Amino acid sequence: MYIKRLRQHINKTEVRFVIATLVITVSVAGLSAYYHLTWRSGFALALGMFIILSIFAFLRRDIFLQKLLIFGIAAGIVELMADCWLVRSTGTLVYPNNEPMIACSPLYMPFAWAVILVQIGYLGWLISNKEKMWMSMLCSLVIGLAVIPLFEHWAKGADWWYYQNCKIIYNTPWYIILGEGLICSMLPLFFKHIHRKKHALQVALGIIEGLWIWVSYFIAIHITD
Repeated sequence: MYIKRLRQHINKTEVRFVIATLVITVSVAGLSAYYHLTWRSGFALALGMFIILSIFAFLRRDIFLQKLLIFGIAAGIVELMADCWLVRSTGTLVYPNNEPMIACSPLYMPFAWAVILVQIGYLGWLISNKEKMWMSMLCSLVIGLAVIPLFEHWAKGADWWYYQNCKIIYNTPWYIILGEGLICSMLPLFFKHIHRKKHALQVALGIIEGLWIWVSYFIAIHITD
């Protein structure tokens, strides 16, 4: 019954907008690598796209998207711990030293994670409206495997970051590919709860997702090592 009501109230403008922002994000990342636009393009892309999503959510009074952005920022802030682990403990992730930083990461990183989690998670949530949850989680895993590693591959050419001392294919470590699939797999489950509940679960779920990012990398790096 819930699924039937949900299908009737899916915001088609919201769907088109979120998908369009994903296409733009991927395109800008590819161009940044092609033209070697440095960390400034990463900063502009992450913060700029987060602002665009926020303006849309505010002007359209889109409560669902507003909650997703809060979820994304909470996850992005907690994810900084995973970045520090990859930089300091594993020694596989390297960021340039000539840009504004927060902890071990570029200052824009929480916004970058917020944007991509909202975009990929939204696709998984759409699938969950028609398919069983396990299927939508599997589809989100595949989408994560396919889409996010593109950013990882282009990051080196764009001078955003690069990897070393690990098994790599096309500038992207195997553990990153597997880890980011695992990261995205949980998003449909979280987004469905955020959509259904009126309470402020988005912050708590965002924190859990941020911790899951670290766990996913930990699992993946030990499987692919």
